[in-house]
Amino acid sequence: MASPVVVSDAFLLWSQWLLLWTSAAYGITADPLHGETARFRWHRWTIFLASRVILAVALAYGLSRSLSVSALLLLITLAQPLLRYRLPMRWLAEFEGFWIFASMLSSLAVIRDLHLPARWIMASITPSQQAAICILASALLLVVRGGTYVVRGVLRKSGTLPSRDRAGSVDQRPATSPAPSEVEEVMPATIEIAAVAEPPLPKTVDIEEYNRGRLIGNLERIVLTLVVAAGSYAALAFLVAAKGVVRSDEFEKDRDFTEYFLIGSLSSVLVALCAGMALRFALLRLWPDLLALQIQ
Repeated sequence: MASPVVVSDAFLLWSQWLLLWTSAAYGITADPLHGETARFRWHRWTIFLASRVILAVALAYGLSRSLSVSALLLLITLAQPLLRYRLPMRWLAEFEGFWIFASMLSSLAVIRDLHLPARWIMASITPSQQAAICILASALLLVVRGGTYVVRGVLRKSGTLPSRDRAGSVDQRPATSPAPSEVEEVMPATIEIAAVAEPPLPKTVDIEEYNRGRLIGNLERIVLTLVVAAGSYAALAFLVAAKGVVRSDEFEKDRDFTEYFLIGSLSSVLVALCAGMALRFALLRLWPDLLALQIQ
């Protein structure tokens, strides 16, 4: 039997802080994105935002007994959704990736510099196993909703959104003189909070397909992250291929949908690969017995 892995109190506290932050930032409610707030319930979201920030800060202080760690979580949890909304959608993927890494590194640096011990340790499992569980749960929260923000940012940057007109019909009007109805469709119906240079979703976008793709992508990233973390790359190839086979008939009918599907799928797979590899690296060092049974 392998000797138990020893982790420092600071690392255990950081893993607990990481789970607390991802739960508050990604696990409670979806945040608004500019141009996708036509039916967004602002009043309810404001209440949820204030509640999750207060709860997260209180729990952070209970875990660390440190005002610095609590203030850092307050800043990150409150500033992230507000900055995300004001940001043009074409920079959403870059912002989300940068914010995640900056939050992780800054919190680890603060906890290590202050030499803060973990004040909540379960007696039934080892500290390394507790840290592994916290990191596993944090990774799954990140790939679900954080992955959605990344994928939607990539889709808006590339201009590949699912259209309602997916029957392959060709518009007979000259390209130089668009119809007035087309011009009106792309104009925003309302102005939300702060105007930025990013237009909202056009009315021609297939919202049902857009949301369906989000749900499929969430499930896809969870499965792929676990598969990559387990080292079962054959299962990874099968899952990616199976998704393409199911929608293969639509590829021949609509080139725009094909581009939307490929760009969205590749972005989603890339997020899952990065999260799965990082998760595997952490689990191999914290709880190697957890990866003893691999999916074949």
